[in-house]
Amino acid sequence: MNNQILSIPTTGIRKFFPVILPLLFIYLVVSCDDMNDIHQKYYDKGEDIYTGVVDSLTFSAGYERVRFDWEVNADPRITKTVLFWNQRADSVVINVDRTQGGQIPFTHYLSIPEGNYTFELITRDNEGHHSMPTEAIVLVYGANYARFLRNRGIASIEWQPDKSVLIKWEVIANRDIQYANVEYTVNNEQKSVKVYNDETETILSGLNGEDKLKVFTTYLPANALDRMDSPVREYILPAFEVEINKANFTTVVLAGDNTSVNNNRDLSKIWDKEIANPGILHTVENAEGFNFPHHFTFDMGKSSNLNRFHLWPRTDNAAFTGHSPRYFEIWGTTTLKEAENNEDYWKSDRWKTDWTLLGNHEITKPETDAEQKAAWAGGWEYPVREDAGEVRYIRLVIKNENWQKSNCVNIGEITLWGD
Repeated sequence: MNNQILSIPTTGIRKFFPVILPLLFIYLVVSCDDMNDIHQKYYDKGEDIYTGVVDSLTFSAGYERVRFDWEVNADPRITKTVLFWNQRADSVVINVDRTQGGQIPFTHYLSIPEGNYTFELITRDNEGHHSMPTEAIVLVYGANYARFLRNRGIASIEWQPDKSVLIKWEVIANRDIQYANVEYTVNNEQKSVKVYNDETETILSGLNGEDKLKVFTTYLPANALDRMDSPVREYILPAFEVEINKANFTTVVLAGDNTSVNNNRDLSKIWDKEIANPGILHTVENAEGFNFPHHFTFDMGKSSNLNRFHLWPRTDNAAFTGHSPRYFEIWGTTTLKEAENNEDYWKSDRWKTDWTLLGNHEITKPETDAEQKAAWAGGWEYPVREDAGEVRYIRLVIKNENWQKSNCVNIGEITLWGD
């Protein structure tokens, strides 16, 4: 291969120079103007970078306020720090009164509505020179933030036999939670309990049914300035309830009560905690003088406000057969106003004017065999009228024929709950 050198005739160069030189001159002039503009821009902004920036800036957000901490460097000409926000539409000036050399620490609290903000801090001197800004992006807390704070969860609120209230708490799921608060009133005195995160149960005393518990949770987010409380949640306590002590139950015989007994299975069997034979009430079938309705009476030993009761049939019989009742009433009173042997009173309906009807019930038969067996084994629970008041004596009235349609009564057990 032959090496060839590209040559340009000198006549061409001479012709090219008159064209290129003016263009090169224009380019250099324009470039110099651009460079002068750039330099002028920084020259005009020279005061913006004249003083030193703020040092060691930190902040803590709070409830509609922020705390700023920073240091002003040793430049003796710095006379103020300016804090801007809302794109410099708002600002505050913090004077620098230098009484010592070196770094000077500053703290400033700013009250400001809830929201997200970008703050800028600069230093200035008395000549109007200022530093480059230092930014801080801050979430300021407020009512809207607090509105979405969740309460620590409560697993259950339960009455205890000693009439105290047991609160069982769910495990803490948010590390910002400091503690839960429970407020309540006892004898017109306001009480408050703090429940810390490692506590799983709280016991409260002196409360009554339908009293209110106010529960809220206190938060402290990371690096936050203020604690904040979640919205208050109210809990209304149910009526105090314990099982009425069957050890205090005794049989009361009022004129007209069915006192017939089949094989030692008398009325006391319905509170012996047995629901199958022989631990059942079993009257004598077609006993002379005892036709429907049959009456049975017992004394609970003390007056109570009853909430509910549970009745079991004779469970060793096939479901919905035998002498167990189908229609019955339950009555209560605090005192017996007439002598127990007053037949004119007890064998008529006059006694009902002095007693309170606690419930009038029909035991219904489910459709399927499985449902029938389950219902028969489990018995039936019924509420007691809320306005019944205190009662001590209980009277069961078995209104008419049983599932076997015979003149006899079987009852497995009865349990009552109340205050």
